[in-house]
Amino acid sequence: MSSLELAWEQFLKKHVLVGVGGAVALFLLYLGVVTLAQGLRHALEQAAALWYWIAALAVGFGVQAALFSYVRSSMRQRRASTTASVTASGGVSAGSMLACCAHHLSDVLPMLGIAGAAGFLAQYQNVFLLVGVAANVVGITVMLEAVQCLSLPGSRLLSRWDMVRVKKWTMGLAVVGVSGAAAVIFWS
Repeated sequence: MSSLELAWEQFLKKHVLVGVGGAVALFLLYLGVVTLAQGLRHALEQAAALWYWIAALAVGFGVQAALFSYVRSSMRQRRASTTASVTASGGVSAGSMLACCAHHLSDVLPMLGIAGAAGFLAQYQNVFLLVGVAANVVGITVMLEAVQCLSLPGSRLLSRWDMVRVKKWTMGLAVVGVSGAAAVIFWS
């Protein structure tokens, strides 16, 4: 068995479980926030209505968690220090999780007497969800860039692409996509 196959097997055993755990945790956080704000029935109705956004956010977050776990584990084995790329991806992961749930503040804000902010967040719910998905995609490319730059096992799978360039394109497309969606929603 080649070292690439062994690395892939190691990734599947440990790090995919981390990714699945991250995806499930994000989904449970979503259900928890909405349940606390408006009850379990509403949470389930919202989950059914927004399943494609929630699935994209949860899967993206899970992939980031698995890649982060893999990079961090590989760096520990090398006794290397944490790089800026790994730190940046952790920030992007946290940001995407916040964007996932930020629109649910609209459920709580009227109770706090901030109804105007609630209306704003409810009106731009899809933009917040799109920001979360875009942040996940960017975070995944940041982690893949770290795998490639650190020449970790499995980086040969990425050798066809220049991940620095892919990351830049992904970031640019995310900004254009989110800006375009916000403009359409704002002016409709």
